[in-house]
Amino acid sequence: MNTHKFNLLFLATLATLCSQPALSALNSYQHANGSTVVDINQPDANGLSHNMYQSFNVSEKGLVLNNSTTDMVRDSGNIARNSNLNSSASLILNEVISNKASSLNGFIEVAGQKADVIIANPNGITCSGCNFINTGRATLTTGTPVLTDGALTGFNVTKGTLTVKGKGLTGTDYTDLLAQKINLEGKVGTTQLKAIAGKYTYNRASGQATASTTGRTGGNSIDVSALGGATAGLIQLQTTEAGAGVNNNGVLNANSLYISTNGTLTNNGTLDAGVMSIAASGSMTNKGTLSASQAALQTTNTFTNEGTVKATNNASIVSYGKVTNNEKGQISGDGTVSIFSLAGDIENKGTISTAGALTMQTGYSTVNGVITPVANTSLINSGSIQADTIGLYAVKGVSLRSGDVTAQSTASVSAVTVSNAGTLTAQNASLVSDDFSNQGVMQATERLSVTGKSGISNKGTLKAATLALTTDGKISNTSCRLWLLCRQGTMKADKISISAPKITTIADLDGDYTTQLLELNKPETDSSL
Repeated sequence: MNTHKFNLLFLATLATLCSQPALSALNSYQHANGSTVVDINQPDANGLSHNMYQSFNVSEKGLVLNNSTTDMVRDSGNIARNSNLNSSASLILNEVISNKASSLNGFIEVAGQKADVIIANPNGITCSGCNFINTGRATLTTGTPVLTDGALTGFNVTKGTLTVKGKGLTGTDYTDLLAQKINLEGKVGTTQLKAIAGKYTYNRASGQATASTTGRTGGNSIDVSALGGATAGLIQLQTTEAGAGVNNNGVLNANSLYISTNGTLTNNGTLDAGVMSIAASGSMTNKGTLSASQAALQTTNTFTNEGTVKATNNASIVSYGKVTNNEKGQISGDGTVSIFSLAGDIENKGTISTAGALTMQTGYSTVNGVITPVANTSLINSGSIQADTIGLYAVKGVSLRSGDVTAQSTASVSAVTVSNAGTLTAQNASLVSDDFSNQGVMQATERLSVTGKSGISNKGTLKAATLALTTDGKISNTSCRLWLLCRQGTMKADKISISAPKITTIADLDGDYTTQLLELNKPETDSSL
């Protein structure tokens, strides 16, 4: 009886191949121009050519996926027809079934009929100059293909790093990067870019990723280096794992830019788009430049700006936590700028400006169509705020500690406590609070209305054409310390109207009042504000 010895590695490989769909052996050869030509497998009824490799690498000379049913005459060198094909493929799947990563250092061309190309390798993929030719959609993924009734329905991504570096990736209308971790150390140029990082199942038909319910990661799942970035008509970046963030040190430029991260968003580079939408479940920090026509920034944590946020039209910042615009921070727009914090303070130390309307609001939420206080938060300014119309609203307090607030038209300030030690200037200004105090300058070219339900304290200057003061308490226009050092406040207007039941005569008023007409506890008739 004859005995046979089998190599265990051969048996393992054979078992793997037999568990896959029955596919003919791939024929490859070196073209006269130095590129490698692969005769792909016959596509199935869905147009899918499924090709499996022990290794899939592309040299700088490039690789040609032969999808031609006829001999081809080309300037770059003739290619004989692919004898495997009765018809051309519309989708070419290249799947690595070993434990070897892929290195793509040259062009990948589809010869013959144009087709979409997929390179799937769970061990990782590195691309430098992997430009695609005659390819509609290019997909690089560390996921394993999911086949349903012979049709490729998606990918199951559980591991693997995808890196674009050096000479980058260009040449397709649509580019999909699907991996647990994505590093952009080089440039990506395409019409539409989708990059999804994390552990998830990807559905090709819907383009949606369903996150894995197991595990939590830290750090960044999508990282763009200073030399990396992307230029496209549409860029979509997404992380699916809890705690996995997006970090950009490069340049992302698009007509439309959408970023959704299940962790933090950190920008030290440039994000430039016509329409920009960024959502983060972790904190959002900008130390670079965010520039767009329309910008919508949303985080369920904190928002910190130390760079530039600029919208040529409208911009909105919505945060569940604290919003901070630091000393070097600039937030600007030519249209409407809205800054909302649901449960954190808003603090401006830098510059916020717009040619349109500015609204800064903290501690409020809309419940059943009604704006309702939900957190005891404050709005603090020690920088510069400039707009056509300004609205500053907080549940607890608005503190204008220093700096200036300038409205070309109207300024409206409302909180339980309103205090000013800086400068507020407007055409018309309305300040509503339970407790009002001023140590700085508040001035309006037309009307300045101050309401302090429990009292009004002025140690600075209140100046307007018409000054209206309303309180159920006292009006103090003088401040003394130890009965020795007294400081008179100044109220100056063509007309001063006071509504204060506890003040019965003009003699009850202290400090410096300069006016042509002073009205005490008379019905208010001016409704200009």
